[in-house]
Amino acid sequence: MSIEKLFAQTPPESLSGPRGKGETRIAPTLLPACCVCGLIRDETRLSPDREHWVTQRAYRETHGVSPTELALTHTYCPTCFEKAQDRVRQFFRKVGTPP
Repeated sequence: MSIEKLFAQTPPESLSGPRGKGETRIAPTLLPACCVCGLIRDETRLSPDREHWVTQRAYRETHGVSPTELALTHTYCPTCFEKAQDRVRQFFRKVGTPP
C-alpha cells in the first residue's frame, strides 16, 4: 500500500496523537521497527542523538495511532543488533575467515 493511500484512509484526528496545551504531533511517514523483536524507535520524545525503543502498545498509547496503520521500515534495536553481530562473529570464527 502506498503512503498516499495509507494517509488518505487514515482519519486526520488519528494522525495527531494525544495533545498537550498548544502541542501538535504528526505521525511519521515511516516508522522504524526492529525486525527481530518488533520494538519501535520513538524519535519524538528525545533528542536526535538518543534513541528510545518502545513496544507497539506503548507507542499507540503515547501517540494515539497504532503502528500497524503506518508504514514500517525495518531496522535493529541496539540489543538485537548486538546479538546479530555476535552471531556473525561466531560464524566467521568457526569458518576461520575474519569478518
